Order: sequence, then structure tokens, then C-alpha cells
Amino acid sequence: MDTVILYNIVSLIIIVVLIFALRIVSKSDLRRNQQLIIKVIVTILIVCVIAFILFLDTIAVGIIGLVPN
Repeated sequence: MDTVILYNIVSLIIIVVLIFALRIVSKSDLRRNQQLIIKVIVTILIVCVIAFILFLDTIAVGIIGLVPN
């Protein structure tokens, strides 16, 4: 369970950093296409991190597990 808590804390830090990166890109003077590409990639990364953590939490809680015969 300690590992899951550690993963949750690290993923929360990653999500905060990615959201901060989104704000920086929005205020930058990059071209529109570059901003759009970076925003899409960062948004996909945020969704993947959230899905990964939810998956690990469901395994840790026992919702997903071994299938009984």
C-alpha cells in the first residue's frame, strides 16, 4: 500500500507540473499551431496519468483482481 501512496503523490506532482506547463504555453508567444500541438500532447499525458493512477488504485482496493475459477 505504501507503493500506491508513493505513486499517487508522484502522479499528483506530475499532473501539477503538466497543468503549469499548459499555463505557460498559453501565455507564450509561440505560433498557434505549436501551441495547439503542445496543448494536445500535455492534455493526453494528463489523461494517461489519471487513468494509470485510477487503474493502480482499483487494483490496490481490490475492485480489479484475479478472476476466481
